[in-house]
Amino acid sequence: MVRLKDGPKGSPATTRVQWKKYKVAWIQNIIAPYTRPFFERLSQHPSIDLFAYFCAKTHKERKDAWGILESDKFNYTILPGITVESWGIIYHINPTIIPKLIKGKYDVIIIGDCTDFTMQAAFITSKLLKTPIILHSEATKSAQWFEGVKGVQWLLLRAVNPLRKYIIRRVNALVVPWTICRDFLLEQGAQAEKVFIAPGAIGDEMFSRQSSRLRKEKERLKQQLNINSKKAVLYVGGLIRRKGVGYLIEAYGELKRDCEDACLMLVGDGPLRTELEESCVTHHIKDIHFLGYKSYQELPKYYSMADVFVLPTLEDIGGLVVHGAMACGLPVITTKAAGCAVDLIVPGENGFVVDEASAGQLCSAIKRIISNETLAREMGNKSLEMVNTRWNINENVNGVVSAIGYVCGERKP
Repeated sequence: MVRLKDGPKGSPATTRVQWKKYKVAWIQNIIAPYTRPFFERLSQHPSIDLFAYFCAKTHKERKDAWGILESDKFNYTILPGITVESWGIIYHINPTIIPKLIKGKYDVIIIGDCTDFTMQAAFITSKLLKTPIILHSEATKSAQWFEGVKGVQWLLLRAVNPLRKYIIRRVNALVVPWTICRDFLLEQGAQAEKVFIAPGAIGDEMFSRQSSRLRKEKERLKQQLNINSKKAVLYVGGLIRRKGVGYLIEAYGELKRDCEDACLMLVGDGPLRTELEESCVTHHIKDIHFLGYKSYQELPKYYSMADVFVLPTLEDIGGLVVHGAMACGLPVITTKAAGCAVDLIVPGENGFVVDEASAGQLCSAIKRIISNETLAREMGNKSLEMVNTRWNINENVNGVVSAIGYVCGERKP
């Protein structure tokens, strides 16, 4: 972009902004609810002419978990191709990305990963075309070693690491959502001046707006779900082992002995649901509400009914549900295993960060918040302030635009 100062002779200088337009291709794996608002906002930026290519509409593991949200507010296409989903590995093969990038004559190419054929083909094509390429990465040091990774999956992940390192060191810039991702890329050999943080964010404006309205109807909404407890602890996510929901239920069981007027709302579904329900019966833990899967658009309703949000994860690349809770003005608690913890939680100010697999620490943190209304209110206000000032979609877009300007020679890092 170019900023020019001008004005009539003798008058104070005024600032006129003239934006240079960059034609940008973004290659992403699938259409996800939390990325759609970002792509819509990025496409509205005056310096960006965006076209997104998706490798697939969705993944098998996501069909029951996400509504597929298509949009008419940005240009995109779903590439024909094959998605291999085996041994816990998802591998996209979309050869048509090569002629599309050649014909598109883009100023910048952005790839959303570097571990499958489509992204690698885009990387090679960009090098042959001498087009600047940016890697948008959510990779962390521990992200590839989730609980249960073994056998063929382990071997494949080990095999892809050298290629990942090669690409990380040879792209023109890198964009990451969290500090922990930046640190991992630096360990992999990325140059610090080429790494840009585009803060991880969801549809924060929609979440804040709807939650503010729905919070006024909090008690009525709870009654509709037969929730009579005064205080509500909320979890949103899959009922799977690595999310640590079992530790949250254990913590809640301890909490219930001292805080009888509390309940636990579990929003989400998964293979552990039956096991978790049976555990509640076995241990006589009352007032736990298994609410099942809820669409992205429905989530503000459940955030608005809660007094504190908890993500007890044992391993998470990011943890955008924490951001969603913050956008709804909630105190938040998560573990050190959450990729977003360092950035989104200021301990004692908007929530707490505890050790993973520690029901005792979870219980203590939840109790501190729900037993002190003043503290809970101040923490919720701090969460909302952090979203409004830093961790939002506008800053996400600004981080990406800064990286684009850098690779196009517009400015120094």
